[in-house]
Amino acid sequence: MNVLVTGGSGTIGKYIVAKLIKHHKVGILDIKEPDCPTCRFHWVDMMNLAALTKVVSNYDAIVHLAGIPHPLNNPPEKVYSTNVLGTFNVMEAASNSGVKKIVLASSESTLGFAFRSKDFSPDFIPIDENHPTNPQDAYGLSKLNCEQILKSYSLKTDIQTISLRMPWVWVPEKENLDFYKGLIDEYSKWHKNLWAYVHVYDAANAFHLALIAKKLNKYETFFITAAENWTGIESKNLIQQFYPSVLKFAPDYSGKQSLISYAKANRMLGYTPEYTWQDLFDQINRIDS
Repeated sequence: MNVLVTGGSGTIGKYIVAKLIKHHKVGILDIKEPDCPTCRFHWVDMMNLAALTKVVSNYDAIVHLAGIPHPLNNPPEKVYSTNVLGTFNVMEAASNSGVKKIVLASSESTLGFAFRSKDFSPDFIPIDENHPTNPQDAYGLSKLNCEQILKSYSLKTDIQTISLRMPWVWVPEKENLDFYKGLIDEYSKWHKNLWAYVHVYDAANAFHLALIAKKLNKYETFFITAAENWTGIESKNLIQQFYPSVLKFAPDYSGKQSLISYAKANRMLGYTPEYTWQDLFDQINRIDS
């Protein structure tokens, strides 16, 4: 399959590209040159619809990663307009070019917990794709709107679209490890995140599985997470302390299980997380030794 990866030069993008080039012919669309000698590179801004359309006609599928990854470093209007208009342009270009499948890097921020201004609690645990989405910030709202854009194009064209809702994607980069250690040590400060994460290797595999998946509906949404929370603490203890109003749990919910379920992705894509946050530290230690 010929696959175009928008944003493939980014921190997460490079891991996804490394996975995909083992199975597909990969091109990268970005405004930063990638470190991938075997990839065809297109220096194109996704906000330029005409230039984007010229590129995508050469591809069977698009993995759409490009965009602003959180709301903390840019004005809300820039976060929202970049993500939403960029995704609209990708879908518009794809619909005019014969592209058959789009896989979007969406986010658990569509739920609204991570960057909320006013507190609220999950309706049930573990959260799945049937949970209400109530974003209060420009980033979460942009990702929810991007999902709707994909769905709209699936309704009017033959394009199959898949949105992968990922929480915090953790990477095996030495400069990130002290930060991750700080998160774990001060887990109480990060309850809005629901202590959810996914190892970048598992995230990359999820994109590959989405690309090759058969017999899906024309539009699907999946949560892609690690199996466990990143605190090392029993999940029900965390919920009792920080979300005491939550009373509805799945009968088999136990241990350090993630507060967000990947069960649908497991059932329909064959996705099973293979890595944990401990693997990040073990990998760096092996490199240093």
